[in-house]
Amino acid sequence: AAVALGAEEVEFDIWSTSDGVLVSSHDSTLDRVSNGTGKIYEHTYAELLELDFGVKHGEKFRGLKIPTFEEILQKFACHVVMNIHIKSFNNVDPMDEAYLKKIIATIRKYDCVKYVYFMTGNDTLMRQLGALAPDIARCVGGGNARDLVVERAIEMGCEKVQFMRKHFSKEKIDLAHAHGIRCNIFWSDDPAEAAQWLDWGMDVILTNDYQRMADALGDRVKTGFI
Repeated sequence: AAVALGAEEVEFDIWSTSDGVLVSSHDSTLDRVSNGTGKIYEHTYAELLELDFGVKHGEKFRGLKIPTFEEILQKFACHVVMNIHIKSFNNVDPMDEAYLKKIIATIRKYDCVKYVYFMTGNDTLMRQLGALAPDIARCVGGGNARDLVVERAIEMGCEKVQFMRKHFSKEKIDLAHAHGIRCNIFWSDDPAEAAQWLDWGMDVILTNDYQRMADALGDRVKTGFI
């Protein structure tokens, strides 16, 4: 719906099922987002398909199934920019290279390298991704050093940063831009707040309510707000 309304970018998180299928969900656990329990990566894809991923959000979403990464690319590859948040799980650091290579291969299968970027707050994972796919852009998230995302991005040669609320300033945005780094903010649903951040030079604002924000901000959506 956001893409149909004009959103130029979407953000989603990637996990693996126990049998190796790449799926998208914000949470690692099923309890809040579905009528299941336990960890996503402890279930097979077939088991997850038996669950309802919409009903807890509202009755009109009843029957929603968990999407696979491939289904997302089949629908949106080369039509919209995708901010792909790779979630670390099982406290594995570094992450399994075969798992990362599967994500990268799926992106290459749909020829959308220029339409995606990886986002993570895990610096070890960020370096792995840079080594495995140097042609895919990377975005540094907060992790355990939320106030140092720009400095970390500069050090690791990343193209973007994703600030957390209360962990950034106009000076930080200016520092990023001075090094050719674009800036995201997670998140805002308040048009007045977003307008101030756009005035500071913010490049991308993540939101849960695209239509409200786009209606309020008008042409600024196309110039600085995605």
